[in-house]
Amino acid sequence: MTIKNRINTCFIHLQDLKKAKEWYTTVFPFEIEAEADGDFLLFKMEGTELMLLQSHHQSITPLPYSVFFFETDNVEETYRELTGKGIRADEIEPFPEGMRGFHVYDPEGNMLLICSRPAA
Repeated sequence: MTIKNRINTCFIHLQDLKKAKEWYTTVFPFEIEAEADGDFLLFKMEGTELMLLQSHHQSITPLPYSVFFFETDNVEETYRELTGKGIRADEIEPFPEGMRGFHVYDPEGNMLLICSRPAA
């Protein structure tokens, strides 16, 4: 058995996919690669894919921490843009290796991280 050294797809399970689609397409202006109405939404991305899934469970506990991050070239500009749209966000903070970033929260309370790497 050979497991590839690559993460293929990240999933976010949601209670209300329709509402989440509106939020995610506002925050992350990525092209939609595929979707099945009411079941899933797949964003076209570089490398690892992001899929939003309609949960079929009674309840879901929101992610209280980020498990991956979205990269931006200018964290301050991105922060201003998103908070200007009314997106709930924590303050920008420093991270190891000179990275800086901030958390945003989707309508169901899932925490997502947006970071910039230090200039080379």
